[in-house]
Amino acid sequence: MMQQIGPTFDDLQHKVKSITGTEIALPDHIGAFDQNVESWVLKFLNEEFTGTVWCEYIFDQQIKEKYSNLDLRFSLDLWLQNNYIKEFEEYNIHPERNLKNFLCTFNGGRHVSRKLLTAITERFNWFKIDYSTKNFIFNQDEIYGHVDENVHALEQFYNKFFKVSDQFANQMYGLDYTRFDHKHNINVLSLPITESFIHIVSETMATSFYPFITEKFLYSVSNRGLFLAYAQPGWHAQLENVFGFKPFKIFDYKFDSIANPIVRIVELFTMISKFSILDIEDWNDLYQMEFDTIEYNYDHFYSGNYKKCLENIA
Repeated sequence: MMQQIGPTFDDLQHKVKSITGTEIALPDHIGAFDQNVESWVLKFLNEEFTGTVWCEYIFDQQIKEKYSNLDLRFSLDLWLQNNYIKEFEEYNIHPERNLKNFLCTFNGGRHVSRKLLTAITERFNWFKIDYSTKNFIFNQDEIYGHVDENVHALEQFYNKFFKVSDQFANQMYGLDYTRFDHKHNINVLSLPITESFIHIVSETMATSFYPFITEKFLYSVSNRGLFLAYAQPGWHAQLENVFGFKPFKIFDYKFDSIANPIVRIVELFTMISKFSILDIEDWNDLYQMEFDTIEYNYDHFYSGNYKKCLENIA
């Protein structure tokens, strides 16, 4: 019988050696990947276990060869279950689009990437409390430390993009949001999404170095919205090439190939900044320009066609 192991050292140390079967399942992001695109979880397993490892990642050949003792496979069932997809499938009536605001972004857990995303959003003056969340506090030195870790030689330059007031750093900003209750949350977040020109998806562990797609982009898809993600490098490419969702023509996705998480988010925000100076009429025009793609992505999800794409690689 296949056993499911959580991505903690204790789970691995205490359970792997007692496994008698040849299959295990690794849910969630399994500790992420470092700048060398290596995973401590897979490294540990590669040394202690031989067999099939089902996970929510879609691994390329390079990763599979690096951990050659493991038969790494994507589990569609695991992805659907752990990303609460059924709750999105049951939501198919959203508010009318009524653009009033430039950007929304929703940040729950206090991960490095979410601290960076909220800080740069505030720095660009795009963080509006009715449209974005920051359910944690931090201090400016933390942010500068994260920047320094990733762009040491240029930290003085990049620090400029993450400088915020103590009042913002020390304040939590939330909506009526309940972690993991997507049925509730999608109704809460539908209004800020449908009233915003763009939703910046705050992906799980965006400072990791290998794409990991969760349910978060579906908040925009199910509300017929425009979105980009602060996510791992190659995230948008995988969403298109593997999941089958179409990118938007008005956006430049060059940032998606940038490995460094600090440089990537600055390039992302620099790219979208040109849209922030437009007025609501302009935003509506751009939205109409992308309507065919928006409808395609909506139908691609609700028809289940994306599952057929994923079944081909499962």
